[in-house]
Order: sequence, then C-alpha cells, then structure tokens
Amino acid sequence: MKTNRSVPYVMLAPFVLLFFGFFLYPFFYAFYLSLFASRMGHSHFVGLSNYVLALKDGSFWHSIETVAKYGILQLFTMLLLALILALLLDSPIVKGKATFRLLYFLPYAVPAVIAALMWGFLYAPQLDPLLNVLAIFNHGKPVDVLSPGNLLYSIVNIVVWEWTGYNMTLYFAGLTSLPLEIYDAAKIDGCTEIQTALRIKLPLLRPIIIFTWILSIIGAFQLFNEPFILSSITTVPSDYTPNMYIYNMAFAYNNFNYSATLSFFLAFVTLVASLVFLYFTSGEQRRQRRLNKT
Repeated sequence: MKTNRSVPYVMLAPFVLLFFGFFLYPFFYAFYLSLFASRMGHSHFVGLSNYVLALKDGSFWHSIETVAKYGILQLFTMLLLALILALLLDSPIVKGKATFRLLYFLPYAVPAVIAALMWGFLYAPQLDPLLNVLAIFNHGKPVDVLSPGNLLYSIVNIVVWEWTGYNMTLYFAGLTSLPLEIYDAAKIDGCTEIQTALRIKLPLLRPIIIFTWILSIIGAFQLFNEPFILSSITTVPSDYTPNMYIYNMAFAYNNFNYSATLSFFLAFVTLVASLVFLYFTSGEQRRQRRLNKT
C-alpha cells in the first residue's frame, strides 16, 4: 500500500503557520524595531543604543524590583496554600471532595479583568464589611487597601484568589496518579497521614511542584491585568510593573522602538530567574541522589 509522504507535512502545517505568525515573526520584528529610534518622525538605525539606554533606565529596573517583591509574596502564599488544599483533598478526612475541588477551581474560570474589577469594588470600605473589622487594628480608622503602601498586598490577594485553585488541581492530579501500593506500604509501616504527606507525597510531587514554580515565576514577571485595571480606581504609577511600563512606552508615548527593547530585557530577566531557580532545585536533587548512594 502506497503512503502519501505529504500527509505529515499537511498535518504539521497549521502549527507551523501559527507558530511562525504569532511567535517567530513578532519576535524577529520586535528585535528589528529595537535596533532603530524615531527622531523627527523618521526612523534611524542606532544599533544597540536602545539596550544601553535600557540598562540605565531606573524606572524599568524599579518595576523589576516591584514584581520581584510581588513574586516572592505571591508564589510562596499561593503555592503553599494550593499544596495544603491538595493534600487535604487527598486525605480520607475530607468528605465531598468533588464539591470542594469545584469551589476552589471556580475563581480560575473568572477572567483576570473581571476578577480585578470585582476585587476593586470589594476593596471599597462601603461594600466590604471585612475592612471595617481591619479598622479595629488600625485605631478605628478605615483601612485603605489600595493606598501605595498596601497596593502590592492587594494585588497579591487577587492573584492568589485567582490561581490557587488551578495549582491545587495540578497537585491533586499528581497525588491521584501515585501508586496506591505506596500508601498501603506506609500504613503497614505505621505512618500517620501527616508523615505520609511529608515523607512520601511531597517528595513524589517534586517534579510537579518545580513545574508550577517555573510557571508562576514567568507569570509574576508578566503581571499586567490587575494593576492596570486597578489604575482606574486608584493611583497606580505607569511604571509599576515592567509590562505596564512597556505598554505605556508604546501606546502613551508612541515609542515602539524602545518598548521592543524593554520587552527583550524583560524576557531575558524572566529567563535568568527561571534558570537560577532550576539550577538550585536541580542542585538539591543531585545532592539527594549522592546521599542516597552513600
């Protein structure tokens, strides 16, 4: 029977076209733009001058510092909470697991823009009675959770609410895929539920935990929706996050060349942060393997 050798290429064509049209072409076009500067309405080739300028851009690096603080707070809170919820749902003490899984996952189904708008209204003291409770700890004064000093924590709260259920689902799926024989052996050895979770479940979940950390690190540096939406409710600096700074540089100041340069710098910083995390986690894994061999 003759086989048509063109079939694999036809099947791959949609992916290749989409990959080229929505990734490769924008990538190289952005790099091309970053090599030029607009002066007097005309584009001039400036080589790497834009990159040198970005290295000295205090506003850009201040926005990187902001998302780094945000990432530390958000990642530890969200992933720890997601892991605890997944372990609880995997334990025999919880009843109605399907209902709880659905309730925890529902916030992820809410679009980020809608979630930011919803929480923006909930942050108003007139609408949220919990803020009146917080006033007790603030000498009776209303707590402005959208003030410059509290804005970062308010954004962290929104993102944790949005993404905890998603990461919990990944952890729970990993737990349910583990062989039941391991749990039976742990019970025979007299392990409690807490010991089983700490000494068996967590080590076996390590690849999924690292995967969620990498995704969360990338997502932290891409923070845009929540602060941008909240800027219509409260004062948020235009350079609060790198993506906001890049967006305003392009569409408020029409400096597309420099915004393309900053985009490459942001991608580079995100890549470095992810690789550093992978280096330390893989180093710990190598040490554990050496200890096991000895």
